[in-house]
Amino acid sequence: MKNVGLPAYFSTLNRGKVTLHIKKEYENRMSDQDIDWLFNLCKEPSPGSNHADKNELNNSYQGRSTCKTLSVDSLGNDSFIVREYWHGGMIGVILKDLFCDGMRPVRELSICEAVSKGGIKTTEIIAIIKCKVFGPLYKFRLITREITESIDLVELLLHSGENQLFDQKKQIINELAKAVNDMHNVGIYHADLHLKNILVKSDPGGGVQVYIIDLDKSKQYEKISFQRRMKNIMRLDRSVVKMRRKNRELFSKTFPVSKTDRIRFLKKYIELDSESVKPLRYYIKSYNAYAFHKLWWSMGGG
Repeated sequence: MKNVGLPAYFSTLNRGKVTLHIKKEYENRMSDQDIDWLFNLCKEPSPGSNHADKNELNNSYQGRSTCKTLSVDSLGNDSFIVREYWHGGMIGVILKDLFCDGMRPVRELSICEAVSKGGIKTTEIIAIIKCKVFGPLYKFRLITREITESIDLVELLLHSGENQLFDQKKQIINELAKAVNDMHNVGIYHADLHLKNILVKSDPGGGVQVYIIDLDKSKQYEKISFQRRMKNIMRLDRSVVKMRRKNRELFSKTFPVSKTDRIRFLKKYIELDSESVKPLRYYIKSYNAYAFHKLWWSMGGG
C-alpha cells in the first residue's frame, strides 16, 4: 500500500487539542468566525440543549452516524456535509466515535484525491477536524462539499416508480461499471462498496453522473489484483441481494434490478478491462453463490 501524507494545498492549524486540516482555497475564503466554528465542531453540545447550530440546514444523511448538511456564511450558497467517524459492530458499542489511529481521515483524503485525479467522481473533502480526547484517542469530523441534486442507489431503487432517473437504468449501469473499473485501474480497493455509497444525478446534457463515495477504510495499491477486483464487485452484488431480501414486501412482485441488469454490469466492466477477462471468467465460474454469472459464461458471454 502507498504511504499517505497531507497534500501541499492543505493548511494545518492547531488550537489546543484540536487540529484543523483545511484546503487552502477554502481557508482563504472563510471568515475568522467560520474558522472558529470549524474548530468547535468536535465539542459536545451542552447537556439538555436542543438548540440547532446556526449553520445547520434541514436535510441530513443517515448512515453509521447522522451526517449533517451545513451552510458556511463566508462560502456563499454552497452547502457542506459534516460526517462523524464512528466504529461499527460491537467495537462501536464500546468505543463509539473514539479512534486510536490519528491518520485515518488523512488516508481517506489521500484516496479521494487519487480517485479524483483518476477521473472518477467522488466527494470533495475541504477540511478534517481532529480532536485529541485523552491518551492516544481521537475524534474526527470530515467536511465535504455536498453533491447537490444527487440520490443514492438505495433511495433510487426504493422510489424507482417516482424518479425519472430510473428511466436511464442502462446508462446508470454502464456509468457505474466504468467508474468501478476506473477506480480499480488507479489501484483503489473500496472496502465498503455497496448501493448506499453510490450516488447518481442528472447530467445537464441529458445523461447521468455516477459518484463513488465514503472511501474511509479503502486502500490504495500500486496495482490492484483481479482477486480484489472480484471481491469488490461481489460486495456490490451482495448489497443488491441484501436490499431485495430486506424489502421483500415492497418488492413482492418485481425487483427493479434484474439478473440481466447485474450481468450487464459485469459484462461492461469486463469490456473495459480486457487484461482480466480470463481470470475473471475462471473466478466467476468457480463462485457457486452466483449461479447467474456462471450461466452467463456458459452461454458464451464476454
